[in-house]
Amino acid sequence: MFGARAARVVLNFALERPERGLPTIQRMFDADAVDFSQPVALFPLPTVSLLPHALQPLHVFEPRYRSMVVDALGASLTGDFDHAAPIAMATFAGEEWRDSYAGAPALRPVVCVGRIVQHQRLPDGRHDIMLHGVARAKIVAMHEADDSRPYRMAELQPLEPLEMNRPRMMRVRRAMHALLARPRLERVIAARHVLDWFARDDVPTHAAIEVAGYALVRNSEARYQLLAEPNAFRRAGIVRDAIVDLERLICMAERQHSADWPKGESWN
Repeated sequence: MFGARAARVVLNFALERPERGLPTIQRMFDADAVDFSQPVALFPLPTVSLLPHALQPLHVFEPRYRSMVVDALGASLTGDFDHAAPIAMATFAGEEWRDSYAGAPALRPVVCVGRIVQHQRLPDGRHDIMLHGVARAKIVAMHEADDSRPYRMAELQPLEPLEMNRPRMMRVRRAMHALLARPRLERVIAARHVLDWFARDDVPTHAAIEVAGYALVRNSEARYQLLAEPNAFRRAGIVRDAIVDLERLICMAERQHSADWPKGESWN
């Protein structure tokens, strides 16, 4: 789920009232402590699906990942997610996973550690969950599935100190706001939602950049580079380049005449 829906889900979820059981904006931006001395459950997908500060809804239907959700929640099945175990969203390396999905296909080294902030167990045993991205981390040792645990886990090392003092990045913030406010980008629903984040005083710049990347960086390799990059200023550069590419694509679409559309199709 990328693009306009992704940006809208993050923004709407952040604005929900705490009495409804959802995290407030301030709590979302706290990097919840992750016990990196313990292995973390892995949920691998073909592309990067979660970044820190972003929110990812997941429909969990495979038996092994149903078990993972139940184990992660533990006593938190009642709705108290503060003590739920983290889940790391991983990414398959290459295309070999298509032939060995049920086994142990290779994974890319960097993952996004997430915390469950919303959960609904369905009557047939499936789960709908919402994961809040907490931290970037690197896989240092794998714990493969066995008879007692059907899903994989890994020992992780954080790419950034969880309690580090984040740079304010005000110049970057102003530049990103100006870029997203350009007339062509105002037509893009996802860009408008992201612009709302940069306009809010209670949203730190580094968090707004993460949400912008989650919503607007579509290229799968660029998304992984964004996840694997520990430097906030370089992450801002990756997001800026993606936004510039999007604006360039819109400009190309504007200049295209219907007679030039390939096979009767337009850039839209």
